[in-house]
Amino acid sequence: MTSPVLLSAPRRITASNLPLGGHDPANSHSEPGVEVLVDTLNPEPILGGGLLRARVASSKTVPTSNDGHGKLELDDVPGLGIVLPGGLNLYYLDIAPKTEGVMHRTTSTDYLFVLQGTLSLITPPSPFDIVDGQGTYDTIETACKPGDVVLQRGIMHALSNRTDEWVRVVGMVVSSEKNRVRSSGSGDDSTVVLEDAWLQ
Repeated sequence: MTSPVLLSAPRRITASNLPLGGHDPANSHSEPGVEVLVDTLNPEPILGGGLLRARVASSKTVPTSNDGHGKLELDDVPGLGIVLPGGLNLYYLDIAPKTEGVMHRTTSTDYLFVLQGTLSLITPPSPFDIVDGQGTYDTIETACKPGDVVLQRGIMHALSNRTDEWVRVVGMVVSSEKNRVRSSGSGDDSTVVLEDAWLQ
């Protein structure tokens, strides 16, 4: 695997309210001071090492809580560490040059902020079947440049880097209701629930 020498270690800067301390409840004009903590994050390899992830923040519930201050504790995220059921998961994702992603879908709404490089969003444009974990589908590639935001709404997709440079994105994955689509086959409209899937 290529070393990410061109990408600096990501940082998390956490700003939190401090206790008022000696606050007079009769004084409605008091405001707390702000604590600012700077952490350098260490990306860890995932899914075979072509991807490096550095977790930034998580919350088991939405809306989140801003209570307290000090070191930010991260919640355990089940499975592959992407979707925190009922909450959100925020992380840096670095993708090595010439890395092809795995086609998958999760029960989430994902916001991907491209910071560096060209991310290839790979999606199937037409309905397809999955048999024994394999799909028979054509794909389209959408090139996502720095400054672009990708909003994924429970779709089948892969994230690839088809260039010679590293790609860095920030991903915010928010747990969603079950993914549903309308089906208009056989003359009657019905709703189909789309389960999480990872294709081979």
